[in-house]
Amino acid sequence: MSTLPRALTWRDLPLLYRYREQALCLDSRRAVIGGAGLVSGALVALFSAATGMAVVADEAAEGAPLVGLAEYNPQEGIARLLYLAPKTALSPETALTPLVEALLAHPALRGARALLADAPQQAPWLPALRRASFRVFARQRLWQMPTEHAEARAGRWRWPRADERWAADRLYTNLTPPLVRHLLPPPAAAPTAVVYLEDGEVRGVARWEAGPQGIWVVPWLDPDIAAPCEALRALVAFLRTGEKPLYIAVREAQVWLEGPLERLDARPSEPLALLARWAVQPQPVAEAVPAAAQREAPQPTLFAK
Repeated sequence: MSTLPRALTWRDLPLLYRYREQALCLDSRRAVIGGAGLVSGALVALFSAATGMAVVADEAAEGAPLVGLAEYNPQEGIARLLYLAPKTALSPETALTPLVEALLAHPALRGARALLADAPQQAPWLPALRRASFRVFARQRLWQMPTEHAEARAGRWRWPRADERWAADRLYTNLTPPLVRHLLPPPAAAPTAVVYLEDGEVRGVARWEAGPQGIWVVPWLDPDIAAPCEALRALVAFLRTGEKPLYIAVREAQVWLEGPLERLDARPSEPLALLARWAVQPQPVAEAVPAAAQREAPQPTLFAK
């Protein structure tokens, strides 16, 4: 008799504790800036579905149960697969579909239109995600900026005004493929959005997040800006405080930024695949109509007897 995946309860704390050092992070942003790990995230999920965190275990697989942790962001309308554990159980043949479907059906993720995950393009377990209906919608690299950098000399970054947010949205729309725009919200909508001005016009926009271990930022710059290296230096100078590492995420639509980053001595990560698993939306079911009611009533005619 097969066992369906189930939501974890407080009785599963020993299992979570056993997996605390065996979790695989599938959110590249969280991996570089830090944040809640598998155990702390699961503890939040155990309190209430209203936290937006869901943790599920699949005990049908051979060997140790497979645990997945996901987080839903209602402002963005998407959920992220944060962790899978234990990492030793993941292989190209691992059956992830039941676990993924159980996460998407969890009340904490209700309303999410897709479940996102990041994975190295050469990861041996990537085929398992593909078989669970994850599809690549973009690719990116994370570039770690050097601690020492020259002072910015051209352009400037600042917090946007209302009219500058509109201009940043238009720039983002022009630079981003439609599928990415459908899955990811525009950066100007984020409270941490900043814009880059050149000659009084918005020529760039960036969204950033900071954590206990570092700073993550993804910029969109107009390819026609006068000095891309200076714009990136200015972005680092605007965001960096202290000695925290700063990582710039460059997606394939902005791959031309890799040249300026190389000239700034930034160090790239391995290529990452950004994957999405669309949620199946329930379809309305028509009420069953008795067969007798489906028969058409006889229509009167002029020649009725």
